[in-house]
Amino acid sequence: GEDTDLDKNLVEALADPMVHLVRNAVDHGIETPEERERAGKPRRGKVVLSAAQEGDHILLCIEDDGKGMDAEVLRRKAVEKGIMDEESAARLDDREAYNLIFHAGFSTKEEISDVSGRGVGMDVVKTKIAQINGSVEIDSEKGKGSKITIKLPLTLAILPTLMVVLGNQPFALPLGSVVEIFNLDLSRTHTVDGQMTIQVRGRALPLFYLGQWLLQNGGAMQSDGESSGHVVVVNVGGVQVGLVVDFLIGQEEVVIKPLGALLQGLDGMAGATITSDGKIALILDVPGLMRKYARRY
Repeated sequence: GEDTDLDKNLVEALADPMVHLVRNAVDHGIETPEERERAGKPRRGKVVLSAAQEGDHILLCIEDDGKGMDAEVLRRKAVEKGIMDEESAARLDDREAYNLIFHAGFSTKEEISDVSGRGVGMDVVKTKIAQINGSVEIDSEKGKGSKITIKLPLTLAILPTLMVVLGNQPFALPLGSVVEIFNLDLSRTHTVDGQMTIQVRGRALPLFYLGQWLLQNGGAMQSDGESSGHVVVVNVGGVQVGLVVDFLIGQEEVVIKPLGALLQGLDGMAGATITSDGKIALILDVPGLMRKYARRY
């Protein structure tokens, strides 16, 4: 996720929570080399940090291959610390039990550690993430490891994009999904089972005219017989497809703004931005567009 950019203020707000979560994964999750050997694991433990964009959110993950969490131990600790009674604890499912670690002062580790202290601070982590309109989820499997996922809105994020034009309207495609770009050549196109395709180095890629999906006039400037334009090949869930646009503007890093109430939750839109020349451009969520307009993909 090294290509995933975030606003500086967001990064600064996340610094302390991320450091604490990594330390917690090392200290509470990763076993000693001897314990790992007995469990049939490599002596060296692993903590993986990753970042990715998903629709109008950024996902930050901290994943370890340690001992995982024991939901039953967490329920018992909650009762011992007076957080809830036995009956309430018994009703918690495993995921709810994992989230008990975000209660103030909740820790299953008795000894003090130089790495993460006495286990305090997870409540502060959740509070700080909530302050920037984020959420945090835990998934764990006993003996296998744990995964903490922080979900943040893109409203403060900086996104590298490819700016394109459909009709007279600029749109932004997330650069991370763009594979290649070339001029549209109708001699390389064919229709297979009703789907237009284009030949790219011996492979037939599905081809779609973005203007037919997004322009108010149904893409009068873009039709299946239109020979002008450019093909932007994008990766959608491991599948490459071609998107036809009228013009290319170029690469541009943009600050993502939330959509207004009327457009909130609109399929295929990740947000909006103001371009370098002062125009408003919608930022496209390519997987969302494909789900809405090209259901087989």
